[in-house]
Amino acid sequence: MPAPRAALLLIAALAGLLSPAHAQRFDPTEAAILALRQAVTFSESGSQHPRLVALRSLRDPSLRPLFEGLLQAEAAPLRLDGFLGMAELDPEGASASRLRALGDPAFRTVVITECLGLNLLKPAAIREILAWTDTGAYDRSLLVAELNRLGEPWEPEMLGDASSSNTAEVAGLAAMLMLERKDEAPWQAFLSKVKGLLDQDRVLLLRQLGDAARHYRLAAACEPLLAATAGSGSIDRVAAIAAALKWRPEAGRAAVLELARSDRSLRNLMQCGLLMLAADDAVQAEDFEILRAEGGLPAAMADAGAALRTPGTDAGPALAVLLESANAAASEWAVRQAERLEPAAREALLLRTLDRLQTLERPSMHDKLLAALAVQQLIPLNPAALSERVRGAQGQSDVSEAILAAMCDLGTPESAAFARMIRGKLPQKGESMALVTIARTSEGLGAVELRELGRVGGGGGRVDEPIQMQAAWLFLKHSKSAEKALPRLAPR
Repeated sequence: MPAPRAALLLIAALAGLLSPAHAQRFDPTEAAILALRQAVTFSESGSQHPRLVALRSLRDPSLRPLFEGLLQAEAAPLRLDGFLGMAELDPEGASASRLRALGDPAFRTVVITECLGLNLLKPAAIREILAWTDTGAYDRSLLVAELNRLGEPWEPEMLGDASSSNTAEVAGLAAMLMLERKDEAPWQAFLSKVKGLLDQDRVLLLRQLGDAARHYRLAAACEPLLAATAGSGSIDRVAAIAAALKWRPEAGRAAVLELARSDRSLRNLMQCGLLMLAADDAVQAEDFEILRAEGGLPAAMADAGAALRTPGTDAGPALAVLLESANAAASEWAVRQAERLEPAAREALLLRTLDRLQTLERPSMHDKLLAALAVQQLIPLNPAALSERVRGAQGQSDVSEAILAAMCDLGTPESAAFARMIRGKLPQKGESMALVTIARTSEGLGAVELRELGRVGGGGGRVDEPIQMQAAWLFLKHSKSAEKALPRLAPR
């Protein structure tokens, strides 16, 4: 019995959809543009931000027109990413004139804070902003503090009336800055106000100021902070000691040793141990004996700290013990100290950090972070050892995933060379990640590589979305399609 005409037409239509001719209609340029439009489309959920961060991390000058376009967006979050993207591409950092053009002072404050966190404000731009009459007390205190951190000259007049601000954090930071100019009056006035705060509010405030003193190199504020937190064993005291260990070593050393003597609880000794480990030359090898008597993690901290400060001692075994500890701060510190070891010991510790993922039934995000930190050091040191681990697991283990993620994140010539080394025997996701890494630093791609990059940018590489965003842009760039695509990438 003949099939009805409608059924025949449906069969023909399906056959057309499944035919090789239709499969070849995939347009990688169109797919890349559609993917990138997600990055320039504002969403209340903020989903566009990680996409734009991925593009910003390319540090690609050809993205400048896209970021310039974002500055015209109605949505403030898009304008923020556009401004930061432009600043990250400019050797001079954030432009004061471009900041001025943003208009709204409240939004400018958000941008200034972000730029300071990313070290994007240079002294010339800071001075220009401080010359504006509408620069508020909050901005002034941060900008002058940044000049101090950079070792640049500044005048008290730049602070305006910040030291009398009703915002305690602003008044406190301004008062600490005035201590650098040997003017104690604002600090004494600030302490009078602090006395009226609830205990928990005072602790949080002094903790913030201690962190600020350490970050902004406010050496003259260290002893006053130690005095203000005397008798406290809470986070405010810890922050004050950390600042003093950095900028007033003798005072900080005395304070941390006294804190360790006064409270022998495990929690306090661990906190003192972390302070001492991070103190570099402010703490001597023999000082760590104060931790050792209680055993456990404090003793392990003592072993590592003393070994690193004792010439001729291999600190690798002691760092390995901290690496295996359950304390996140101690284990991360141990991995970061690997660069202070002799080459063979350094490689051994880093490889151990990576390989331990295989021994953990459910590695935590912190375990994976430690592995990624290790890989970033190993790629230029021993790429062959990493290649063996990726290929041996066919790119499907926690170890190989950590290697591939760190490789992509680096975006350096060394990581691109490593990517070429491992390509060819990986699962699809790994092959895609390696190709994107290569495309970031390569001047040109072959026809096969370009076609594959277009597929990844269009969503066919099984990579995480940030890497897809990078692939989409890199495809447009390498295929000479970026200029024509930019008008379609205006913010929405």
